[in-house]
Amino acid sequence: MNAITQTKSLAKTLTTLIFCSTLTVTLSASASNEDKHAQHSEQNDEHIAQPNDKHNDQHGDEHADEHGDEHAEQGHIEISADQAMQAGIVSKTAAKGEIKQTITVYGKVVAEASANSQVRARFPGIITKLSVNIGDTVVAGDMVAEVESNNSLMRYRITSPTSGVVTQRNANPGELANEQALLSIANYQQLWVEYQIFPSQAQQVTTGQQVTILSEHLQANSQIKHLIASNTASPFMIARVPLNNELNQFSPGLLLSGSVVVNHMPVPLVVDNRAIQLIDNERVIFVKNEHGFESREIALGQTDGSFSQVLSGLLPGEQYAVQNSYLLKADLGKSSAAHHH
Repeated sequence: MNAITQTKSLAKTLTTLIFCSTLTVTLSASASNEDKHAQHSEQNDEHIAQPNDKHNDQHGDEHADEHGDEHAEQGHIEISADQAMQAGIVSKTAAKGEIKQTITVYGKVVAEASANSQVRARFPGIITKLSVNIGDTVVAGDMVAEVESNNSLMRYRITSPTSGVVTQRNANPGELANEQALLSIANYQQLWVEYQIFPSQAQQVTTGQQVTILSEHLQANSQIKHLIASNTASPFMIARVPLNNELNQFSPGLLLSGSVVVNHMPVPLVVDNRAIQLIDNERVIFVKNEHGFESREIALGQTDGSFSQVLSGLLPGEQYAVQNSYLLKADLGKSSAAHHH
């Protein structure tokens, strides 16, 4: 091989070595850049993930705490003693009591036999004065008329024999007074209710029993004073019950019902029925606590309309809202609506 050939061969070999070295360096650099890029991506991912995870964890904790607090407040009404007093919310202490067993009877109001008085002139003569009209109230001893006697021509006064209301006026001044009634005066401050007691009820009813006298809008308490046979051919007896009518709320002839207490059943714990509210078809009362009231579901036994036997949901000695307890129910409803919103 001559010198020229050898020189060409050597140059070719060097060119190949240089190319391979350059390729190796380029590949290494590329791999290094890819590793750096991957590492940078991982750091970015970690950097992005950390704030999101932290936010989610914090949000979840805050939501859980807030949700738990809201649930803890359900059923509680915070109200001070002064606020409760201003709202007219009155509490009662839970204690033992009795359930009254009653029967219902029906009857009507009658006046006392001595309730109606007729006012007449003592001597015939001319009526010179008649000072009262129908509806006027008079007191026993008040002057109601004046008459000039035909015999003596002297005037004499006529006074009311009883206290009451003038129900009839049958004469006027200038007319002749003979034996006719000039006035009728009725005293209805004391009335009676005569209830019919049928044979099926007779064995349970006796004198002295308590009676709640009831009309559509009125109520009064009394007791059976007399128990007598009916003066007709009817099969029932008559229970006569005195009715105080000083406020003139009742009148003779009015039809009334009555609730007669025939038995008293003692029970360990009772609740005033005014305290019971219905929430989601459950009977609920509001029990007083340190900061206001809490709602309690209550299980009841027998009731007499005024009080009910407590089976569960209330303990002796606890105080519960009685009067205006519906205001607490309304406040609880507002809180529930805000929670759902």
